[in-house]
Amino acid sequence: MIDAICFKDIVDSVNQNFKSLPIRGVCFDSVDPVTSKAMQEINSKIKKHVLVAILFCNPKTDFCKKEILASLSYLHHRSKHYINIFCCGYGAYWPEHKYPDLEIVTSIDGTDWCYSDSAFVEAIEAFENTTKWKYSGENELLLLDVNTSTDSDSLNINSAIVCNLERMKLDEAFSSVRSLLEDIIRYASSSNASDTWRLSDIKGGELAVDFLKDIMLSLLPERLQALYKKAGNYAIKKI
Repeated sequence: MIDAICFKDIVDSVNQNFKSLPIRGVCFDSVDPVTSKAMQEINSKIKKHVLVAILFCNPKTDFCKKEILASLSYLHHRSKHYINIFCCGYGAYWPEHKYPDLEIVTSIDGTDWCYSDSAFVEAIEAFENTTKWKYSGENELLLLDVNTSTDSDSLNINSAIVCNLERMKLDEAFSSVRSLLEDIIRYASSSNASDTWRLSDIKGGELAVDFLKDIMLSLLPERLQALYKKAGNYAIKKI
């Protein structure tokens, strides 16, 4: 869990994280000139990727109180370097007097974390201006596949989906948000994620279009996968 007081905090944190990431290259046993050249050409197409999870969850709603607030400290430790998880409008060490409506909502590692409606709205508006996503007013999760950006003020988003957590919960798509995020973290830490990114880069991004939605569907009960796969479905949508 990382400070996400505003959109710029997310951009800065994600772009900074790229500096410490290795490029996931391809290596062949043979070192003959032809093979070496082929390996260089393949590796030149492979980029650095990170999976970014962004929660839009208002702590004043019963859903957030029951499903998310109590798990923020756990998710902070569990996500490690596998995935960047941000909870918009939340943070510690706030700029003095910037958000007069801030209130303490939880604690992580003994440090008070606050929430501000003003900061939350700022983040919503920034993402609405940057993507095709429009906030539903309910508790939502944005999952982004992001590459290194040449623009320090923006995210280089390959693909993105939005999951309406409240509607998915009603559909019994998961037992808890905590369990859903646990599955996402486990996937992000696996070799499957690296292999899919590598193959997508080599093929010119062909796989990127449905990459994130397919991941999410694979984590859900089979009875819901066909329903959620429909392009117009309200619970999981590409943006």
